[in-house]
Amino acid sequence: MNTKKMLPLFVLVPVVVVLGVALGVLNHADTEEEDISIALCSLDADSVIAIAYKDASDGATLESALTKTDDTWTLDSDPALPLDQSKAQGVADSMTALTALRELSDDADVASMGFDTPTYELSLKTADTEWTLTVGSKNSITNNWYARLSADGPVYTLDSSALSGICKTAKQLYAAQSITDIDVDDVTKMVVQTANGGTLSFAQNDSTWTLTDDAEYNLNQDIVKKMASTICDLKTKWSVTEPQADAVYGLDTPNAIVTLIASDGTSIQCSFGGNDAEDDTLCYLRSSGAAGVVYEVSTDALNAFAYDKAALEAEEEATPETADVAAEDPVGNDNTVDDE
Repeated sequence: MNTKKMLPLFVLVPVVVVLGVALGVLNHADTEEEDISIALCSLDADSVIAIAYKDASDGATLESALTKTDDTWTLDSDPALPLDQSKAQGVADSMTALTALRELSDDADVASMGFDTPTYELSLKTADTEWTLTVGSKNSITNNWYARLSADGPVYTLDSSALSGICKTAKQLYAAQSITDIDVDDVTKMVVQTANGGTLSFAQNDSTWTLTDDAEYNLNQDIVKKMASTICDLKTKWSVTEPQADAVYGLDTPNAIVTLIASDGTSIQCSFGGNDAEDDTLCYLRSSGAAGVVYEVSTDALNAFAYDKAALEAEEEATPETADVAAEDPVGNDNTVDDE
């Protein structure tokens, strides 16, 4: 009887042992998982004052350097170019946050890891410390990157996606500029000159637009307001801080010149030039508010002024009289009867 009662206990003991081993394996796996993330940089991102990087991952080499002075990032190759400060700081944040999957042993075959022709070269500088990371080739099996701290420092493997998007082009760092701070409701006068020599002059009073030389003309209010709003709301896509001659940008013979005058007397004049040869969705623009700079803006802005006087005429609204006529003769037939 006692033997029979003890049998379940003998059966349970191996089960408990197996569960204990499994739990130990799982705990060990969790520990290994926690240990595989190795910080590569101990610098505080906010203390970084200089960034440099080379990126040859797509065949063409992207090379850039940035410097922070008085909490403002500038591009070394074009200090006057306005940068989005959060994006520039984001580069430093991303570099200081880099982690490795594992550190390789001292006897690793470093010569075969592509460090002689790096795919990436990253460097950071603080007031008293410099940090560099050289990234060679990818492991042919795991597809992870080989990376090395300093010229002869330890070698690590990085996740294949660890460096994606970390190096920014100048255009990716660019801060779009507002052409003017004039509000469209404060505009009292707008003059539009087109390439064919035509000039249209508008006045705005109590939110109603009129032609200054033909105040009774039935203007399409939506189109004219869109013209003024285009300038008031315009954001740049790029700044040429050291422009060449006007002819290079088609600004010697502008496609349109638009002038806005506000109620307080302030004004802005924008000259639209030709299209960017590399991107026909962009055209060049010169603003009276930024002497010595040529901007790139969307061609949609120029298209907003592709109207002559006739195209700006609003459709006649139906009156009770015209509505009655339309109801009696909806197809516009001539209902008169000739005398026989």
